[in-house]
Amino acid sequence: MWRFRAAAMKRSVALAWVVLVILAAQAVREGAFVYLGLSLSVVLMAIVLIASSLLDWQRIMPTNSGPWATLAWIGTIIVCLIVIGSPKEMQTLASPMFFGLVALSGLVLDRVKHVIVSVLAVAGLGFLSFLAATQVATLLVQIFSVVVVATATALMGYEFEQESVRSARRLTDLQRQRADFERLYAVSTTLAGADSLAEVLPELVGRICNYLNAQVGVVMLYVPDTHELRLMNPLWVSGYPVEAGDFTVPVSTGGVLAQVFKSGKPLHLDRISDRPDAFGILGELGLTEAILAPLRVEQFKVGVIAVGDPAAGTFGEEQAEALSSLGAPAALVLSQLGRYEAVAEMTRRLEEVAQMKTDFVSVVSHELRTPLTSIIGSLDTVARPELAPGSEAARNLLSTARRQAGRLQRLIEDLLIVSRLERNAVPIQLEKVVLETFLADVVGALQIAQVQIDVEPADLTVLSDPDHLDRIFLNLLENAVKYAPDSPVEVKAIALANRVEVSVIDHGFGIPAGQRERIFHRFTQLEGSATRTRGGTGLGLNIVKGLAEAMKGGVEMRDTSGGGATFVVTLPRTAPVPLAAAANYSSY
Repeated sequence: MWRFRAAAMKRSVALAWVVLVILAAQAVREGAFVYLGLSLSVVLMAIVLIASSLLDWQRIMPTNSGPWATLAWIGTIIVCLIVIGSPKEMQTLASPMFFGLVALSGLVLDRVKHVIVSVLAVAGLGFLSFLAATQVATLLVQIFSVVVVATATALMGYEFEQESVRSARRLTDLQRQRADFERLYAVSTTLAGADSLAEVLPELVGRICNYLNAQVGVVMLYVPDTHELRLMNPLWVSGYPVEAGDFTVPVSTGGVLAQVFKSGKPLHLDRISDRPDAFGILGELGLTEAILAPLRVEQFKVGVIAVGDPAAGTFGEEQAEALSSLGAPAALVLSQLGRYEAVAEMTRRLEEVAQMKTDFVSVVSHELRTPLTSIIGSLDTVARPELAPGSEAARNLLSTARRQAGRLQRLIEDLLIVSRLERNAVPIQLEKVVLETFLADVVGALQIAQVQIDVEPADLTVLSDPDHLDRIFLNLLENAVKYAPDSPVEVKAIALANRVEVSVIDHGFGIPAGQRERIFHRFTQLEGSATRTRGGTGLGLNIVKGLAEAMKGGVEMRDTSGGGATFVVTLPRTAPVPLAAAANYSSY
């Protein structure tokens, strides 16, 4: 409001100069300067206007002197107008000026001072009317007009003042909201770049304490498994992060921290030092005053934040509201970081277990491989004609032992391959492979009669590791014969733009839609009695997929027209880049 009054006074002073010039010109024209009182009044009015023009109304209006200076200025101008209007020839110009001064006082003065100006204006009009022998009716009309102008401008001034108060409140609220938004932005910026609670907590609590002028900051997060609030380290004490011991508060207790957490409402505490034992960690920290606010993410409660011991004065409602608003983004990020760290810790432990398992499988496989090789060599030697036992039963036992040893050797090799695939340590030795000849050799080694090979063109070649390629198609062909023993198996190879597709096609009962996502996982076998009885470790397709991808290819399963399963192995026609670790490992 004072800004409006200061602006009104500046414009009124400028307008008064115009009035003074008009009055002086009229006095010269009428020869009225012969009157000493008029001359002195013009000079006095000029001096007052010079002084008021030099006065800093913006500076003086907000002070207690502002309204009195305004009253003195208006009163002086009225007195000068009374004297200037005393000569009959000047009354016509001087009288209307009183209405303008009354209107001005109604806008810039309080009611008491406005009444004083109005009375002074009525007295001035009455005096001039007396000198001019104006009729009583005319005088009454003038007085009534002054009263109407005074009342109207007083009401307008009151409305202006009320609107100014409302505007000032809105401005204060906007400034407070702006400060809150700036704080929230700063807190959000702090939280956005954080990767761990240990990193974000001191910065977060420190900023909040600085905003609220608090010396101590504490965060308690809710632990759902134990239904308790746990103190988060570090604390914030006198501008520095401080590590504290473990401290927990069961939510079922009636302490202030549990109370704020359960109620979801902020709480202001004072005189904590009078009964420190009753306030838990707040009392142990030696606080005298504190405000607490819940940390919430929508309807979920995640903890409590507390700040204590203001550096100056005491905490008020504004600080409690600010703490609640600042706690909203903090709660979200602290909750997410807490879950992230818990998941990260669980992931780390699972990775350790997985690595231990891989190492164990690798060590055991290597340890079994050497004696098993000796056993197989011994069995092969004993089975030679010159050393073979004469009894057919003994020869059958040797054959069975050799066959089972071969199965065990295959299992150990599968485990070694899986272990190396997990560590991305598969050796790749690229060679030019003629597919038609290669596939015929694989089929011949398996001694499978019902396999049909179709390679187009016949001289189609790929650059690949023959050992890995052999293992891939051995697994696929064995599976095809195992799950479709009474139907033909087809192997088709076609050349595409930059790759070769080799399809192993069977016409068995196929793979149920619900199990297709799992068939390439380790130790996965098809469900159902018809497939369970066929045995197997469930590593074959996992090895096929891993070896194909190691050679920059892939494998996918498709339905066979008329029933059955088709496994399509994709191989690049250009040499894939071997893994960097390949040179460190020997071939199988």
